Amino acid sequence: MNPDYIWLTEGMELLTFFFIGPLLAISIAYSAWRGKPHSFGRKGYIMACLASGVTALLLFGLAKWINADVRTPRYFVQLACVLLSGLLFGICMGFGFSLLLKVWRWHKTTRLIEQ
Repeated sequence: MNPDYIWLTEGMELLTFFFIGPLLAISIAYSAWRGKPHSFGRKGYIMACLASGVTALLLFGLAKWINADVRTPRYFVQLACVLLSGLLFGICMGFGFSLLLKVWRWHKTTRLIEQ
């Protein structure tokens, strides 16, 4: 890969972390707010949040550890790890925000007082 095209990979990384990941998080939180996944309980949200978060951290750590030069084929493995970790981090944010919404909805102070 020619180092002149490094702006393309950097653009993909920025797009993943700042647009596609948050878009995934918003869509997961919105579907949870609407109650779409009926089979998912609080434990399912916790497990999905933890699994995707830990996997994202491990993939990002692996990408940092690879430390490949842009002219080597290992750079594509590093790029794939970074992009996948960005997507998994967005999924983790979505499930985490869904958990916060569920806790907020279940909290006694947010309920209307019955008269």
